[in-house]
Amino acid sequence: MLVRGKVVGERGVARFEAVKDGKGVAVRAEFPEGEPLEYSVECPCLEPLELVGLLLPAFEERLGKIEGVFVEEVVEEGTQSLLGKLKRMFSRG
Repeated sequence: MLVRGKVVGERGVARFEAVKDGKGVAVRAEFPEGEPLEYSVECPCLEPLELVGLLLPAFEERLGKIEGVFVEEVVEEGTQSLLGKLKRMFSRG
């Protein structure tokens, strides 16, 4: 599963992609300034948005007070080529 969205804070917007596969969940977020945030856990029991929620304190450090989390796209399993590309992207880091 792939979830794309954004976290809106008082000092900017961070776009994120969260990918879940059989092994776990990975999140990558792009901030207006600074290094991207990349985090993954080997726990298939977590859902992508649960991991984003757990990382909200890290978003708040960079964006200030969080005003909202918005999901823009959800791609369910069955799009293996897209998920394969994202897995490769996350593993390059």
